[in-house]
Order: sequence, then structure tokens, then C-alpha cells
Amino acid sequence: MTAEPLGLDAASGPAELPATEARSRWPELIDEVRDGGVVYLTRYGKRIAALVPADVAENYERIEDDYWARRAADAKASGGSPIPWGQAVAELESPPDADEAPSGLR
Repeated sequence: MTAEPLGLDAASGPAELPATEARSRWPELIDEVRDGGVVYLTRYGKRIAALVPADVAENYERIEDDYWARRAADAKASGGSPIPWGQAVAELESPPDADEAPSGLR
């Protein structure tokens, strides 16, 4: 069985198709992504998901992990004292008081 091409050339940018068509065109979508392409799935004309090559997704995860590790290191280096998670959530969910900043932000 041979998949029909998406009908897009590399110069026209990433492929885009309604999510409802993805199931019937799954083999060709996988081929497109395997070959380095990006496929956006849409619903009502809006992009709702993207199929990307695994190396792109893995790189994104690495970048995100590095970002949060830097944020954690910066917070630790700032010398502030940690607060319990429950207290942080309670402070973030409570209505703001104009006169007082949350304890983690003082």
C-alpha cells in the first residue's frame, strides 16, 4: 500500500490538514514526519496539534529541562528560604492583597 503524497512541496511550508483526516492518512503523515517534515492538525481551521520528528521533540524536551534547571538553580542561589508547596499554592490561589506580597516574593 502506498500513501498518497500530501500535495505540498518543501517550499510551501509545513503540511496542514483537518484532524478528522489524520486517521485515514496516518501512514503518509508518519512518512512526512520521518522525512523531517512537520504536520499541523487543525480543527475548525485552527491548529490544535503538530506532528514533528522525534529528534525535534527530544530537543524541545531538553531545552525545557535546561530552562527549569536554570530557574531552580537561580532560585536556590537567590538565598531565599523555601516555603512548603501547600503554602505556595494557598498563596497563589488566594485573592491578592495590595499591601502584602506572597512570602516567596518578599
